[in-house]
Amino acid sequence: MMPFCHVPARNPSGIPSYCLLLLFAACLNGKVPDAVKVRDTAIIPCNETCNGNLLWELKTKNEKLDVLNCVQGTCTEGDSFKNRVSISEKFKAGNLSLKLYSVVYNDEGWYNVLCDSKFLCRFHLEVFVPTTVNATIRSNVTLPCYARTEKRIPDDAVNILWKKDDQVVLQVQKGITNHGSSFTGRASVSLPHYKDGDLSLTIFWVTTADKGLYRCYHNTEEEHGHPGAVTLDVIAHQKFCAKKFGDNLTLDLFGSDPVAVTSTGLTETRVCSVRGNDATCSPEYANRVSVVNYSLVLGMLTSSDRGTFTVKDKMGEVISINTVTVEGVTQRYYYVAPSVLTGFVLSCICLFFRCHRKSQANANESTGDTEPLREPAFIGLSQQETSPNIPEESDVYPRTPVEETMPMMVTSEKQDNTEEEESRLPLE
Repeated sequence: MMPFCHVPARNPSGIPSYCLLLLFAACLNGKVPDAVKVRDTAIIPCNETCNGNLLWELKTKNEKLDVLNCVQGTCTEGDSFKNRVSISEKFKAGNLSLKLYSVVYNDEGWYNVLCDSKFLCRFHLEVFVPTTVNATIRSNVTLPCYARTEKRIPDDAVNILWKKDDQVVLQVQKGITNHGSSFTGRASVSLPHYKDGDLSLTIFWVTTADKGLYRCYHNTEEEHGHPGAVTLDVIAHQKFCAKKFGDNLTLDLFGSDPVAVTSTGLTETRVCSVRGNDATCSPEYANRVSVVNYSLVLGMLTSSDRGTFTVKDKMGEVISINTVTVEGVTQRYYYVAPSVLTGFVLSCICLFFRCHRKSQANANESTGDTEPLREPAFIGLSQQETSPNIPEESDVYPRTPVEETMPMMVTSEKQDNTEEEESRLPLE
């Protein structure tokens, strides 16, 4: 895509000088200026032939530096590019491209190629330091970008361009917004916010395909160029599921098609491959799996299903990680066993006492002492003497004086004896 330019009304030529340079570079190299992150490697192209002395140089706003100077086949690196640049040994055969590695921020600028002082190629390298933004699957995310803009600029004069890996995400020209094919209806910028210097891009319903490097460009009469770059990292959705024996497990496929589902216990095993509403599963899952509303449903969970279920898209990117625990029959044994053991011990104790009592009864029967034991009688003793622990003035057990009961018992016994003796005397 050709660079876009805002044309000031007061420019008599109708084309700003900055855009002329971009168009010139695009015509020479067949592409628009490239960009590279700090510490990455850049390939600066020049598909020309040089049979004489070759010079690569960098021109910035403030200085001009030698990058690589090749004289009679011997190349010397510039002071600021020691051990950081190289060129093909066959550069005379139509490939003068320069490799610049471990790019530093001040490597940005215009690179010129000269052969015996004759101009061959020109290329503008942009160097940026991106911020990193993380987003989960199916969430909304805003990629920040700020620049100096006009507060009273009309909407039809706003120019914004967002690109992802050299593909257009969103472009605003003359108040009209166009989207890249994979971002139609899913990306937006705010024109009112633009007037505040906010060019941030909002992406809705993030997918793993949205992962990558995003660059923000804008154009005004005072400032041209790229004010920001963002690396979007799409991370897997994580979920913890506590299930019971016999429950169903629902794994969200997040609209991806096809997907692969694996399970990790002691080892990673294949569960199913899902395409549309069809699932091809391994034998241990085949009879208890179904696809419902873009979700994989695994029925009749057992203790062997404990572990981690991972969902991956067609590129092998992890969409979701589901950690599953299953409480069921296996775990119940640990609670039942103590109760069974306790009951067994109590039964043994009861049986022991029964046997002991039975043996005592048999022993008494063998000795003829079948009459049950009786507590000794304490005749003639006061209640205080027989129960020394009971207080003398106790209200619970009132004391009965011995003197009131014992004479009556003796008199009765004496009377009975007298009557018996009289009956034995001979009748006169």
